[in-house]
Amino acid sequence: VLLHGLGRNKASMWLLASRLEEAGYYVQRVGYSSLHQNPDEILKDISSQINQCCQNHTQSVHFVGHSLGGLMVRAYLENNKVDKLGRVVLLGTPNKGAEAADHFSNSWLLDILGPTAKALGTDDNSFPSSLKPPYYPVGIIAGEIDSNINDSVIPGKDDGIVSVEATKIDGMTDFIIIETGHSRMRYSREVADQTIEFIKNGEKHE
Repeated sequence: VLLHGLGRNKASMWLLASRLEEAGYYVQRVGYSSLHQNPDEILKDISSQINQCCQNHTQSVHFVGHSLGGLMVRAYLENNKVDKLGRVVLLGTPNKGAEAADHFSNSWLLDILGPTAKALGTDDNSFPSSLKPPYYPVGIIAGEIDSNINDSVIPGKDDGIVSVEATKIDGMTDFIIIETGHSRMRYSREVADQTIEFIKNGEKHE
């Protein structure tokens, strides 16, 4: 089950989906309106789609989420039981919240991006902070580029949108940093290969 990030749609995940299919997986891409719905509305939307396609599946069901999609995967699994739940891979997901959302909290930019973008900060009341640690095997892929973004906006190493540190989560099974930007992760062969490796074996490929 493949979920896209903020401001995208399920078509944006086509290349990663095709690589997963080449590896032998049946892929269900889940779409949602990230710019017009709040997190609860998105969760209701994706839950309906996932329940329809996967709740009675006879084989293992794995989840891959890019950015916001990873948070929605976590929210779904917190609220729904999947009998054949396999492994989860989160790509550039701001599990500790997005520092950039804090920096631009009073900006017109977040007004354009909608209610969910406003909920992605690092404070205790944010959407990421509301999620519980995973009870399932989860692999984290963080991106890193020379973004030249001031540390006051995104501290430390980052993928141009999300800091490496923000992708980490208590209870994660494995973690890897790949040289790629936030949006480009969806198209990266290395990201796809590491995703497939974790789904198959529960660890990154060395």
